[in-house]
Amino acid sequence: MDRIREIFSRLPYWLFSIITTLLILWLTLMPDPLGDDAPTLFPGADKVVHAIMFGFLSVMLLLDYQRKHGWRETGSGVMLIAAFISSALGILIEFIQRWMAMGRGFDPGDMVADVAGVVICVFLWSRLQRHWS
Repeated sequence: MDRIREIFSRLPYWLFSIITTLLILWLTLMPDPLGDDAPTLFPGADKVVHAIMFGFLSVMLLLDYQRKHGWRETGSGVMLIAAFISSALGILIEFIQRWMAMGRGFDPGDMVADVAGVVICVFLWSRLQRHWS
């Protein structure tokens, strides 16, 4: 475990959040290559993907915070800020998709899925860090 922490300490503390944000922006703002003909695994699969993406972003923000400020318990204020940033990005992306004319569209259900994923992941983070402390 100390070896992993040593490797992480050499990387810029913001690296994981930036990479995750750029990946989310690319996935959500690139032109929709399949349009309405896209196959789905099951009804609502896109909502699950939204929840995972933005929940993962909130975890990366919290992880990067921990890396910068030391591996200690994250306060509820920090968790709320990470949740706000992740949720706000998800909502903003939906409005950007509304104004883009590239096969993407505005979907309030995606916003709900984004926020739900963030809430679930931040809640799990708070529970797991208590377990690890």
